[in-house]
Amino acid sequence: MSDPHAVIERVAALFADAPQDHLDGLTVDMGPWWFNLRPSNTEPLLRLNLEAPTEDECRRHTDEILDHITTLKEA
Repeated sequence: MSDPHAVIERVAALFADAPQDHLDGLTVDMGPWWFNLRPSNTEPLLRLNLEAPTEDECRRHTDEILDHITTLKEA
């Protein structure tokens, strides 16, 4: 990924209505689920951490965020 910080800022804009923290990358609180997206310190990639109440919701939201990242990095 050539510019992980730009992708993070674009993801932040997509979730602008949700509470966000920028201390360690981007953390977005979606109520029952949340995610953190940050650049790797050692590799040219982004790291995504996500927690949701169920495994199914975790997979669904992970897929959603990854779709956004894929679309944004290609833009």
